[in-house]
Order: sequence, then structure tokens, then C-alpha cells
Amino acid sequence: MAELASPWQPPAEANGFRLRHTRLWVAAVVVAVAVAYLIVTALQNNAVYYLTVSELTSASPSVYAHESIRVAGNVVPDSIDRNIQSFTVRFRIADESGEMPVTYKGVLPDIFGPGIQVVVEGKRAEDGTFAANTLLAKCPSKFESS
Repeated sequence: MAELASPWQPPAEANGFRLRHTRLWVAAVVVAVAVAYLIVTALQNNAVYYLTVSELTSASPSVYAHESIRVAGNVVPDSIDRNIQSFTVRFRIADESGEMPVTYKGVLPDIFGPGIQVVVEGKRAEDGTFAANTLLAKCPSKFESS
């Protein structure tokens, strides 16, 4: 009885090459997915809305309820209330068309005061007060045209 011929099989070296080649592709895909995940999560954590006082006060409280927001405005004169023991300051900021109360706990910049332009970053509370966790004060220009 004649033996049946077996189908052609590649040499053992070719199978090893394919296995290594497949492993490299799988590793490359895993690395690419991990890098994409890190980029997306970093961008989501650092994304902050930048609004004017009037944009924030005219929006519904639920619109930006859980979002981190930056708001720029000028400190309203006679609105600053400092609590030295708890490092808390309450004040109001305003722009051309709106005004908003702000609460900040932390060390204040040296130039903070009435009329200074500030940028606060934080979240809007349900009562309309802005709870800032970062406060930046813009330095007034020392050089003014005469």
C-alpha cells in the first residue's frame, strides 16, 4: 500500500519567524493603545473652560456643575473680606456686564487688592458662589504711555 503524501509544510524556522513577528505586532498594538489612553486621560484632566463673569452667571447652574472653570474679572472695591486664621478670603469679581462672589482658601498673591484683574480657577457652587482653588493676579503695567 502506498503512503499518502503529506501536504507541504514550511520549515520549522519559518514558523518561529511568524510567531516572533506576531508577538511584535501584538506588543506594538498594546503599547499604542496604552499611549493613546494616557494622552486622552491627560487631556481630559487638564481641560478647563475659560469663561467671562457674565457667561458664567447667565448660564444655568447645572451646565458647569461638575466642570473645572477659569473666570477672569476685576476685584470689586470694598468687597474683600479676609479671615486671617483660616486663610479664607471672600470677594466679588466683575466684568463689563456681570458680578460674581468668589471664595478662595490659600495664600494670596502680594498684589491682590481692589481693582486688580484676577483669574480664578475652581467650581461654581449651587448657591452661585465660585469656590476657587487657584487665584492668579495680573500685575498692573509699570509702563504707561504719557
